[in-house]
Formats: sequence, structure tokens, C-alpha cells
Amino acid sequence: MIIAMLSRIEFFIIETFTSFRRHPAMVFAAITCVASALFVAGLVGLGMLTVQKLIEDTKSSVRFNVFFDLKATREESLAAYERIQALPGVASAEFTNREDSWQRMTQSEPDLSDLIGDNPLPDSAVVQPTDIGDIPKMAKALEKWSEVGKVTYNAPVSEALQTFSEKVQRISTIIGVILAILSLVIIHHTIELTLYARRREIFIMSLVGATPATVATPFLLEGMVYGLAGGGVALGGLLILHRYFTEFVKTAYAGTLTADPAMLKMGMCVLLVGGVILGLFGSLTSVIKYLSRPRSKVTNA
Repeated sequence: MIIAMLSRIEFFIIETFTSFRRHPAMVFAAITCVASALFVAGLVGLGMLTVQKLIEDTKSSVRFNVFFDLKATREESLAAYERIQALPGVASAEFTNREDSWQRMTQSEPDLSDLIGDNPLPDSAVVQPTDIGDIPKMAKALEKWSEVGKVTYNAPVSEALQTFSEKVQRISTIIGVILAILSLVIIHHTIELTLYARRREIFIMSLVGATPATVATPFLLEGMVYGLAGGGVALGGLLILHRYFTEFVKTAYAGTLTADPAMLKMGMCVLLVGGVILGLFGSLTSVIKYLSRPRSKVTNA
């Protein structure tokens, strides 16, 4: 039983790499095309991650100001501040009393004390939301509180960042789907050409009792090898490119690109596993199409 299974595995491996030996130019072209498609997909992914990081960094710096009512006592302002901190969607908040605000203002403009007289400023809080898209809704809700006098925020900036973030996600998804379809088509046609080039061998295999699964398995494995090899080549190129640009940005601009190790490792796995899956589905469509085609009435091939 074990010997038969090992012999079967050996047969699949030998048949899988037959095309690599007989048609090296076709194999090279297939792996190059898959690697190119996956490289572009990975490059787009890295670019999108970088843009997304910049967006997230910018979004994390967006705050809105809550000015408490002048008639509210310090205890009422602090109680309202604690309620703001407990609100869902609030990442952090910082309370500033009216005395500190007035002191900072008069330090920068010493003539204000003479011009205005008493401190006209209310207690206030600077609030950082977890999602800038929630700012308008939170501002409307807070303005209804009796302790709150006014809520201010830069609406155009918040809306522009939110819209841009959604567009980046949408564009990256569309590009990823297009490149995945392109890789599928490339692998599909490569395996299809291999099948027709070896149709005599397949015919002989069917004569000696080979099942469709036995015939199809080497070609499915071949497509997976194309996808894995293409993913490996693309991954190597992307790592070299990413390392170069990381050092360049660090040296020239003292900045950083997306360098989250967990995110990069996940991207590597997605690229390799994605290549294998694309290779499997691309070869699967070719095998199904070939095995379901009309047979020759003369040769049955």
C-alpha cells in the first residue's frame, strides 16, 4: 500500500516537471509572466500600504475642540469631560482649564489683558476620535449637552481624508482583482498549450487505464509550481526594492516607509499563497476545458 502510494507520488512529480524539461522556453515565459503580474500586484500593495499608513497617521492627528459653556462650573465641566472620555469612538481627550488657556494667550499677545480685561475663555477639551468619519455625528451630539457651549472641527479636512481613504481602498481592490484575473489567464493558456503539446501521452495514459484525476493531477501541480515560482521571484524583487527605498528615504529624508514587520510578513505569505492559488485555479480551468472537449473520432485524443 505504502509502496503503491510512493510510486504514485513519484509519477506525479516526474510528470509535473516533464514540461520543465521539454519546453523550457514556455515554462520560462509562464513563470516570467506570473512573476511580473504578481510583482506589479505586490508593488501596488506596498504602495497602497504606504499611502494607507500616511492617511492613518494624518487621520490620527485630527482632533476636534469642545468648548464648555461659560456658565458651567469647573465641577460641571470636569464631569462633562469624564463623560466625553467614556463615549464610544473617543480614542483620547485632554482637558484644559480656562486659566491655562488665557495664560498662554496673554503670553503670546501681552496687550490682550489691557484690551479685554477679564478672562473671556471657557474650559475646553481636545478630543481625538478613533474614526474621523464619526466627528460630525459626535459634534452634533455634544452640542446638545447643557455643559457644552460649542464644538469646532475642520470639516473639509476630515471629509477629504475620509473620502480619500475610501477611494484608496476601492482602487487597490480593483487593481488587485484585475491583476489576479491577468495571472489566471496567463497560467490558463500556458497549461492549455502544455496539454495540447502532450495530448498523445495523455491518450496513451487513458488507454492503460489512467483516470481523469490521474491525468489532471500533474498539470494542476504544474500550475501550482508556476504560481509558487512566480510568487517567489516577485517576492524577491519586491524585498530588494523595498529595502532600497527604505534606506533611501531614511538617508535622504530621515523618514520611514511602511515597515510593520507583521504586515510585511503577512504580505509575503499572501503573495506566495496567492501565487499557488492562482496557479491551481488557472491550471484547473485548462484541465477541465481539455478533458471536456470533443474527442477525435479517429484517435480519441
